[in-house]
Amino acid sequence: MAIGLNIPAAFASGYLFASIALMLPLAKDMRLGGFLAYAATSLLCLLFGGIQQFYKFVPFLAFFGLHPLVNYLEHRHGWNRWLVGAVKTIWFVGVMELSWWLFDRVLAIELPYAWMNTWIWLLIAVGGAVFFIFYDWLMMRCQKLVDFYVSKVDRTGGRRQQPKPQPPRDDADEIFGSTERNDAQNEKQNDGEKEEKRDNGEGH
Repeated sequence: MAIGLNIPAAFASGYLFASIALMLPLAKDMRLGGFLAYAATSLLCLLFGGIQQFYKFVPFLAFFGLHPLVNYLEHRHGWNRWLVGAVKTIWFVGVMELSWWLFDRVLAIELPYAWMNTWIWLLIAVGGAVFFIFYDWLMMRCQKLVDFYVSKVDRTGGRRQQPKPQPPRDDADEIFGSTERNDAQNEKQNDGEKEEKRDNGEGH
């Protein structure tokens, strides 16, 4: 995002790749982590050009940085996609209208045709709504791809299973041997000593 703010050729791609990067914590169901990543990105971008070029930073701050989190919540909670889609479209168009007003104030944009000055707000609304349908679908596909590759990094595909508890051992038998086994060994040893003494007596 900082590169997009400072390099004109990377302006649009800065919004796109910054939004995709913010999908990483959401792939691990880290909602708070996703919001904190958005907040940290916003603060860092203010330091790396966001203050001097605030008009460029507003679209990310007001929409593009929060859009992945809203999509995640929509999917997570099963919200009505038509209702949420309408709200997101109005949200996007409103941010585009605000961004145009800021850009025009700073850069004094000259449109190619005079009639566009009269209809510019309507053009942004209609064009923005059509563009957002494609953009929202693209971002949802990107989230699925991020989810897939993050799950491949964690080869278990989720939380690691805890090892099953082992059955309790009879430590006395394992360490000292059972009483019956010890008695049998002692009896065998005594028999061996008796036979040795008898053999020694016969030899004398």
